[in-house]
Amino acid sequence: MELHVIGYHHSHDKTFVIDHPNGIGSSWILLLIKTPAVFVQNGKEVVTKENSFILFTSDEPQHYRSYGNEYVDDWFYFSIDDADKEFFGKLNIPYNTVTWLGDISEISSIIQKMTYEFYTAGAHSGDAIKHYLYIFFIKLSRKLHSGLHFPSVKASAKYECMINVRIRIRTNPVSIPSVKELAKELSMSLSSFQHTYKKLFGVNVMNDIINSRLHCAKALLSTTDLSLDSIAAQSGYSNAFHLMRQFKAKFGLTPTEYKKQHK
Repeated sequence: MELHVIGYHHSHDKTFVIDHPNGIGSSWILLLIKTPAVFVQNGKEVVTKENSFILFTSDEPQHYRSYGNEYVDDWFYFSIDDADKEFFGKLNIPYNTVTWLGDISEISSIIQKMTYEFYTAGAHSGDAIKHYLYIFFIKLSRKLHSGLHFPSVKASAKYECMINVRIRIRTNPVSIPSVKELAKELSMSLSSFQHTYKKLFGVNVMNDIINSRLHCAKALLSTTDLSLDSIAAQSGYSNAFHLMRQFKAKFGLTPTEYKKQHK
């Protein structure tokens, strides 16, 4: 992908209109729509919700305008090759259709960073922009297909809390209390917390905790001379037997056998 031009949080008055009946030539365009707007979809005018997006292909007619007194969006024009088309296909991102996202703060912030790199042109800005483009579309795909939408500030804050919980689980499993206590920390019921975690990350929270503990134990086994009891404690296990049982079930080796092979 190659970025051609970009804008972050551009505001227009009620007279704003875009009318490109033949598309825009060789470039694709991504719009992150921050206010209600009128788009022509399948020959009909449709009022779209704020916090939506559309990915226009280069040959798609574009007809949209402000709805009310203001139109605000983030946008960028870019070109792609066949590998990029395959990448979009794997991400299952729709083309030429306005789609509501809910909270867009995370992906809008990526556009803000790309805009900064594009117009400041600092050292390695081109490389940074290319990485940001791929990250943007990966994050967009996650939001589209997670099954969760966060339209309010309160719900968006809950999303950030869930992200922080998973970071804790993956980086410091010894700090994780019971799943019930995690739910309590977020002021959620146990069932709601477990359901939300699975929908958001695609994995059961208890399985995620176990996998993180085991990978922590693997790292300690291969890089330290700590006793098995110490490794169990530092990985979040109450005793070495519990670690040994889960380790053997996951990796097909006892912790001692693994240590001998990888020390």
